[in-house]
Formats: sequence, structure tokens, C-alpha cells
Amino acid sequence: MKNQLSVPNPKQIGNQNFAELLAAGNSMCLFVWQDTDLWPVRYVSENVESIFGYTKQQFLDRDVHFKFLVHEDDLPRVNEEVKRLKSGETGYRITHNDYRIRHKNGRHVWVSDTSIIKMDTEDGVPLLFGYLIDITERKELEIKLETERNRLQLLLDATRLGTWEWNPQSNLTVFNDRWAQIFGWSREELEQSPYSWSSRLHPDDYDRVWRAVKDHLDGITPFYESQHRIRHRDGHYVYVLDRGRVIERDEHGNATRYAGTVTDVTEQKQAEINARRAASAKNVFLANMSHEVRTPLHGILGLVGVLEGTALNERQRQLLLTVKESGDHLLQMLNDLLDLTRAEEGQLKLNKDVLLLPRIMQHIEAMYRPAIEEKGVNFVIRQSKQLPERIFSDRARIVQILTNLLNNAVKFTDKGTITLHVDWQAVEQGDQPARERGDLLIKVSDTGSGIRDTQRIWQLFEQEQQGLSKKQSGSGLGLAIVRNLVQLLSGSIYVESEPEQGACFSLRLPMYAVYSDQVNPEALDKPKLPELAPRRILVVDDNPINQLIVSEMLTSLDQQVIKVSSGQEAVEVLKRNVVEVVFMDLHMPTMDGMETTQRIRDLPINQPHIVALTANAYPETRTQALRSGMDDYLTKPFVKADLARILNRLDKVKS
Repeated sequence: MKNQLSVPNPKQIGNQNFAELLAAGNSMCLFVWQDTDLWPVRYVSENVESIFGYTKQQFLDRDVHFKFLVHEDDLPRVNEEVKRLKSGETGYRITHNDYRIRHKNGRHVWVSDTSIIKMDTEDGVPLLFGYLIDITERKELEIKLETERNRLQLLLDATRLGTWEWNPQSNLTVFNDRWAQIFGWSREELEQSPYSWSSRLHPDDYDRVWRAVKDHLDGITPFYESQHRIRHRDGHYVYVLDRGRVIERDEHGNATRYAGTVTDVTEQKQAEINARRAASAKNVFLANMSHEVRTPLHGILGLVGVLEGTALNERQRQLLLTVKESGDHLLQMLNDLLDLTRAEEGQLKLNKDVLLLPRIMQHIEAMYRPAIEEKGVNFVIRQSKQLPERIFSDRARIVQILTNLLNNAVKFTDKGTITLHVDWQAVEQGDQPARERGDLLIKVSDTGSGIRDTQRIWQLFEQEQQGLSKKQSGSGLGLAIVRNLVQLLSGSIYVESEPEQGACFSLRLPMYAVYSDQVNPEALDKPKLPELAPRRILVVDDNPINQLIVSEMLTSLDQQVIKVSSGQEAVEVLKRNVVEVVFMDLHMPTMDGMETTQRIRDLPINQPHIVALTANAYPETRTQALRSGMDDYLTKPFVKADLARILNRLDKVKS
């Protein structure tokens, strides 16, 4: 039939058909080389130009020598492999290791080359028959992956991170060498199953860790993170920070690859434990000392009171007055010490009731006006017309705060004026006429010697004047007590001062104004903190005590906390973790909070909300912090409610 296709006889299919098939592609070509100097080409397929840029005729005319096209770094190896082929070591064929051929345009083409050797029947010259496949794309991908693998390994080695990978379906678990070394083992000694680490978990941590693992598996948490203890080979426990994430699931959504890292944090954890122990030991010592001294002091002051009622001449009366004043001063210091230890141990309690504010102000004026005016200093009390007559708070603690601040002002002011200003700022209006939430605003200012270091004064036993030449006496407890009492009352305090320019202490104490006798005092106490969404939060502070306080506050607010001690550590943590909020101390060695913030803002990450933490309340410092890239500013000392307020504001913005 005329239109019927003719089918070639298989015997008619020969070299020409095969060459045409090769020429149709552009990734593989055939070569026949003569095994003499420079490997002259005896035959090459037509498609060679599409791969190497040189024409078939250029090779056959020997305008191009194949040996000169092999990359100089690969040529010795290719020569050696040809020698092995000719010696018969590899049989009649060899597949070379991948090597590079220089393209006409100067770039290099990676090739896979399989060759056989055969004698030319006409002149007896050995010929090499081979096919070359262009594998440049695949090879460049392999090199890129190898580079990334090496970079990751260098990073793991530099940060001394242990790695693990677990298939929850098969339970196959793989650890790297560093993971094993952290716990005193070699990788070969570990069973490739979760039992290798779960059997070594501290019993007290076991349930919590597995719950965290499962919460991420079930999609409840975006990441797995846990700090726990794992038993070392020699029996002691190693504290680790363990982080991970599911990186692969099957078509049913079941996790098939769960990978992560462990970091040995034993040193940091031990420092935290030591800080807790030191704080506890200090508090126990101070409390014991206070109680031990109080008994004989009570006897001294009691006898002074008895002697005051006896017949004394003027000289004896002056001496007795000196003893009484010294005893009263020592008793006040002991009371401050006891309050301080109770506050730091969380045992200081409030005794709130409905109070008459005018009566408190009259008491303060009666206590301080004679002593201040006797020094030739003016004492000014300013009371806002907005002040409520009755408030719900702890009278003793308010008086204690005012007396400590006024004592401080009197001590360091020899001329000019001491001012006590009291005001009221309502927070909620109208809906509950019987009571009103608001802030009692107190300012104690003076024209005294001022303060050089406004951070140092809040620390226990710290004073502006040190050494034998200091003009004023004192224990260095007063402002530390004030800070703790303000925190206890859920308030805030900050100071503005410069040397020789006086000082101004500003307080904000939240409480209720009471306008009705029908108000139940118990209903006014301890307003609830807002409900907060859980977040991953980074706390950056070089002081382990401050770090501990902030992290404990946040943990009690059901937040997930990571703690670091330097700006550099903070940057590294944010490179590896998604963090929503950062509480950043401004004053840190090497890299301060502002520089750290600028470094963070340059990272290609989901940027966190950064809150400055500082005892410096100068407006200039606040401006500098915000200009550096920070989002918020919190002045020390602060309380848990302040942290909750910031987080709650973020929730409202998000919604």
C-alpha cells in the first residue's frame, strides 16, 4: 500500500542512526581520542558545539586540543585514570570522576565521562572511545549543597551545638558527635532511638519534657523548647536547652522528621542557682541579725525611757537624748533590714484599709516641718484639689515610703527648699460612684547636693558618698526599701537629678478613692491582671538577679521565656528563634541595649517588639532608646503589672 509507513530492518540500524540520535540532544556527545600526546580527536558527534562551543571540524582539524581543555586541577587525576585503564586494572572500561572542560566562552562545563580502550585495526594505535555527559547544573547544585552543609557544620562546631533528628513513625533517632560528647558518650555507643535520651532524663523533668515534645507534634506550639537535665555518663546531670521543630510530614500529616539542637547551659544554670542561694543566704543572715540585735536594743531603749522620767540635770538629759536618738536610728535601720529581707523573700504583706488621706498628710507635716525649718530650709507641701478624702491602701507602707524619701531629702539639703507634692489622677470615671480607680501621684523634690549615679542608689547598702570623708551618715537601705515597697504596692518610681542641682523622686501608686461607706474593702483589693496571649519572650540583662526577677514575673504571666546575658547572645538567639517580644537592659558591657537593638533591626527576621529596661528616667535617654529602634520603655523598679500592661497593649494592637 502506497501510504503505509515502511519499518526499517533492525539490521539496517547502525552507527549513523545512533549519531543522529545523539545529535538531537545537547547534553551528551561521543568522542574517539587517539592515545598519543594531547589526545587528538579522531571522531566526535555533531552536537559537540552545543556543549563545548567548538565545532566538530575544529576538533578533527586539531585546531583545538582536547587535553588543553581539561581543567588544570583535574588533568593529573584524569591522566592517572587513563593509565589505570591502559594497564588493565579497571578492565576494558573506566568511568572517570567528574571533571571540568573549558568552554569556548571561558566558563567550565562539568562532565561525566565513561571510556573504553580499543586498538585501531589499521595502524595499531590505542583508541579511547567515550561518551561525555554535561552535568554542570547537577554538579553546581551538589557543590552548593556541600558548601551549605560545610557552613552548617562549621556553625555547629563554633557554637558547640548538639543535633538530633527523630522519625516519630519508625522511632529512628540520629545524634551528632557533639550531642554524644555533651553527655560523655561517643556517637557509636548510642542506640538510635529516643530511649538514648529519654532514659537519661531527670525524673522530675520527664513528664514536662514529653508534654512539650507532644504539644509541638500535635500542632499546639509552633516550636519545641525545653530546659531540662540529662544524666551524664559519670552520673551527674547536665542542664541543656533543647529546641526542635517538625520539618517533614507524610501525606496524612504525620511527622516523619523532627529535628533539633541541644545547648549545654549548665554553667548559666549553676550561676542562676548560685545567685538564688546567695540572695537567700543574704536574706537569712540579715533577718537573723535583725532579730538578734533587736532584743538587747529593746532593753537599751526601755531603760532610756525609764531614765527620762527620773531627776536629771541638763548635762545628763543631753547625754540621754543622744543615746535615745542613736537607739532610734539603729532601730529604724533594723526595721528597714527586716522589711527588705521580707520583701525579697516575698513575705512582706500589705494591710489595706480605707484611710483618711488628710490625716496622713497632717502626720507627715507634724513629723518633718520642725526638723526641716530648724536647718534653715523651707518645707513646702502642695496638695491638689483633686485629692480624694479617703483612699484604700496600706497606711503604714505609704508613711514608710514618705518618711524614707523625706529623710533622704533632709539629709542632703542644707539650704533652699524641700517640696512634697501630692496629686490624684483618675483612671476610671462615672460608672461606679462609690469608688474610683486612680493613681496617687507623689513628688519629693529638694535643692540639695543631687545624685551622680541614679542607678546605683537603688541597690542595697549603696550610697552616693563613700569612704571616710563622706558628710552624711546612713545605712544605704532607705531607697532600697522604698523601691521594694513601691513594687509591693504595684506602683512605679523614678528619679531625676544632677550633681549640685537637687533631686526629684516621682511615684505613682495605683489605688482606689472611696466615696461611700457601703464599699466592701475586700472587693477593692488586688485587681486582676489582664488575660494575656502566650508569647515567646527574650530577656536580655547582664545582671543574673535582674534577669531572674524579670523572667520569673513573665513566667508567672504564662509567657515562654529565653534568658541571655549579653547583646551578642541576643542577636544569635534571634537568628535561630522566632521571638515576639524582647525586654532589653540598656546598660550592658561590650554592646549596650541600644547598639544591640540596631543590630537586631538589621537582621532579616520577623522583627520583635523591643522594650527598654533601665533605671535611668531622663527624657533624653528615653528618646535615644526609641530612636535606636526600640518600641517601648520601662523604668526600674517596675512590677509584674507593668509587664502585663505592655503585653496587653500588644494584644489589643494585634486584635
